[in-house]
Amino acid sequence: MGSDTSLSVGADSRVITPDLAADTVYLAGFDFDRPATKIHDDLMVRTIAFASDGGEPLVITVCDLIGLTRIHHDKGRRVVACTHTHHGPDMLGFWGKPTEGVTGIDWDLLARVRSLVAASQDAAVTSMEPASLRIGSVAVPELVANLRDPDIVDDELSVIRASRHDGSVIATFCDYPCHPEVVASDSTDVTADFAGHLCRAIESAVGGTAIFAAGALGGMLSPSTEVRTHAEAQRYGAVLAEAAEAALAGAAEVPDPQVSFARSEIVFELQNPIYELGIAMEMVPPAERRGENVVTEVSVVKVGPATLACVPGEMFPKLGLRLKEIMRAAGAQVPVVVGLADDELGYILPEEDFVFPEDYLDPGKQYEESFSAGPRLGPLVVEAVERLVKAP
Repeated sequence: MGSDTSLSVGADSRVITPDLAADTVYLAGFDFDRPATKIHDDLMVRTIAFASDGGEPLVITVCDLIGLTRIHHDKGRRVVACTHTHHGPDMLGFWGKPTEGVTGIDWDLLARVRSLVAASQDAAVTSMEPASLRIGSVAVPELVANLRDPDIVDDELSVIRASRHDGSVIATFCDYPCHPEVVASDSTDVTADFAGHLCRAIESAVGGTAIFAAGALGGMLSPSTEVRTHAEAQRYGAVLAEAAEAALAGAAEVPDPQVSFARSEIVFELQNPIYELGIAMEMVPPAERRGENVVTEVSVVKVGPATLACVPGEMFPKLGLRLKEIMRAAGAQVPVVVGLADDELGYILPEEDFVFPEDYLDPGKQYEESFSAGPRLGPLVVEAVERLVKAP
């Protein structure tokens, strides 16, 4: 390695595992009223920070959580996403005891997590040092299947690695579109699922901090396995870690990598009675309102030849693949969708495929719609990303 570069990179990771003796922990993502009983492995907040030419740092943080709702203030060039593990604490409020009006959120735990996120971001920025960059992607088809529409699958693992000029690794950022739900739904263990195993495997093999972000995993991109054990989750992590190295094996160092950031708000009508009821009962964090509408956001991050579209929920792969086409057309060599970024508004569906459930409490084939903010969110997200990607 060795060419001079304008790029600086820093990284940080810290534990956000709840204290089961002190915190109220309802596990999120499967069934209601599922209290955690054991810690299998730690949940983490992991952060990478980039800057080019001494400019303002661009920071991406990913938490081993089901999701976090939007922070209603200017975050600058900072993005907070979640892996969407289904064995972490409920940070959205839906998985407590809804029939009794009991939120799944421990508000003190949520505040502690937010504080640790901010600390991790500050530490990553403080630790920034000169770096070189390699970027690659590879298909990993054997791990993921689409349970709703089997013919539409995105199986691309995207990898960004920052290294010091002596070759030692600062950070490895990975993105793959699959629900971290290998471990059985009846387990009450706290675990980061395959996302945690992937990060630990990379860190053990090459050093540095590993960060995993979930891609466009909606619709429903889930693990293609009947084995629902911790050992299987570890195998998934190992397969993805090996694939990450394969993706980078032929990748040359990026010459003079530049970093840019753009964000856009989206204002839309919330069309989900369950969300509205949860907000009214103070079970879920209130959405930011502008009149009768709800405000969310998207971001576009450019790091050398990679472009990352950061979207506020679980985007269907049909839309994720559409965004990748838009990014490629605009010059991205490695287009990446970062899901559950800066908000979690549930599933983001193509408007043409959206069917309102007759019964939101028993939605049947319209399960994803029952956990969606409405049919207009999908096209609005795509339009906003396209504007940002094409902007000079």
